[in-house]
Amino acid sequence: MYTSEGRKIDRNCPLNDYPTPQFARDSFFCLNGLWEFCLDEDPTNHSQYPQKILVPFSPETPLSGIETKVTARHTMHYRKTFELPAGFKGERVLIHFEAVDQIADVYLNGVKIAHHEGGYLPIVADCLELRPGQNELLVDAYDDTNSEVFPRGKQSINPKNIWYHATSGIWGSVWLESVPRQVIQNLRITPLFDEKSVQIEAQFEGKAERSELIISYLGREVFHGQLNGNLSCVANLSRSFHPWSPEDPALYDVILRINQDEVKSYFGMRKFSMMQHQGHTVFALNNKPYFLSGLLDQGYFPDGGMTPPSDAAMVYDIRFAKSLGFNMLRKHIKFENMRWYYHCDHIGIIVIQDFISGGEPPKKRLFFTAPFFDLKINDTKQYSLLGRRNEQGRRYFEETMPLYVDRLYNVTSLAIWTLFNEGWGQFDSHRLTDKLRHLDPTRLIDSNSGWFDQSTEDGDIRSYHIYFGKLKRPAAGKRILALSECGAYSYLVEGHYETNKRSFYRYYKSDKKLMAAIEKLYLKKMLPLLERGLSIVVYTQLSDVEAETNGLVTYDRRVIKVKDKKMREINQKLTFKETPHD
Repeated sequence: MYTSEGRKIDRNCPLNDYPTPQFARDSFFCLNGLWEFCLDEDPTNHSQYPQKILVPFSPETPLSGIETKVTARHTMHYRKTFELPAGFKGERVLIHFEAVDQIADVYLNGVKIAHHEGGYLPIVADCLELRPGQNELLVDAYDDTNSEVFPRGKQSINPKNIWYHATSGIWGSVWLESVPRQVIQNLRITPLFDEKSVQIEAQFEGKAERSELIISYLGREVFHGQLNGNLSCVANLSRSFHPWSPEDPALYDVILRINQDEVKSYFGMRKFSMMQHQGHTVFALNNKPYFLSGLLDQGYFPDGGMTPPSDAAMVYDIRFAKSLGFNMLRKHIKFENMRWYYHCDHIGIIVIQDFISGGEPPKKRLFFTAPFFDLKINDTKQYSLLGRRNEQGRRYFEETMPLYVDRLYNVTSLAIWTLFNEGWGQFDSHRLTDKLRHLDPTRLIDSNSGWFDQSTEDGDIRSYHIYFGKLKRPAAGKRILALSECGAYSYLVEGHYETNKRSFYRYYKSDKKLMAAIEKLYLKKMLPLLERGLSIVVYTQLSDVEAETNGLVTYDRRVIKVKDKKMREINQKLTFKETPHD
């Protein structure tokens, strides 16, 4: 099955837009496209490449041109030869791999330049071995989908029901950039909404002899200054203050120069918090009560797997959600490429971001009983019950938390972190919530989405998943009340689903019956809960994914199953009534 974007893909260089617009330089040489490829059980093979693979699509996907299963026995061998464009090479050249799953070694002209472990974080390495003329780039990748150490999310070696085909090898963009000898390593942007200011902090490799910071709004300069000796600056924007919201996604542009290096970025002035409203704790945007109505977004495509076939494919999903009146997407058990977040920022939709689950697969008896019973499991003592016996896996999860936070810190639209989902690999959630709060005090935290809530002190959100039982009167205490998963009503559109093997959700025989059921769910069951403090609703889900046919659009994004006008009318009712104190 292909999306329309997948059918018209540029095989010379797919996904060739600048990959990190939150930290952009002018220099960019994309290495996406056809690479030589070999899948075998010989980790030392660097001579035989009988196939061609379209990077950045994983070998399991149709768009890769391979479409085969990768097991823990296999090594994926990639080879790419290239010549730098005329005038490209500066003092240094960096190579970037946006994502390689799961363990990878990178060689340039026969010399290893990088080793990486984990499938969702980028690789960046110096290209010291570059030579005039032709260069040879090799990547050896290994993926054990069932590893108890590394995160896998929804990936499965045996996909069925809510588990999807695995993603192995290179699945994010690959590119080169030319940089000065000393570079800006990181940029951290913190909107200080109440002060109508923004804090800019930088990390620089070497001694910063001079700096220049320019902030503009709609092309007009609103701040021009420099960083202090600690490479920090607080810029006052009170004379040009434009709050960001889904209704008005106002963004400022940033240019930062330190010595010879220059990076460009952007930010939005927004504040995510919790507040009291009519006797309940609710989500607040920019110090006002704000109801979040959103969709669960898995981020999978039938032709590209976890890799979208194009930039336009990402934009379609976000705009589709907004066209139905939703103002939020919950990115479920997956970290996206940075352009997806860029589009959320610019289009205007709030993001709830899940961390990636790992450990052992969930135990069936817990998986099938937790939705019906309020099970109490201590996640500091019973590691094995929730799939976290492996100490190395627990350590990897905790050690990489700062890397994920740092990577997404500048995303304007990201409002809430979800630490654990339904107990999948959950452990020490109270302690890790405190750690996450320290890493990022600017956002809210859903510590335990669904079930296995540990304490009324854990996180900011009391999060429920209700698919099968009645919507009762859930309690949240001092936390925000969220129905972070619900619905999942299925309707199979003939010719637009991959398998007729059904998962365990409710099924409807027509789009009219589906629409009627959704309308009843929202207006008869959810709307009354607003008066009891309900503040967040996430419907499952945006699109069909493999065996799950509960999307509001089919997996190939060709058939919308619901009436857009009706969904907008429903969502317009899910708002807080203003009071004189708001």
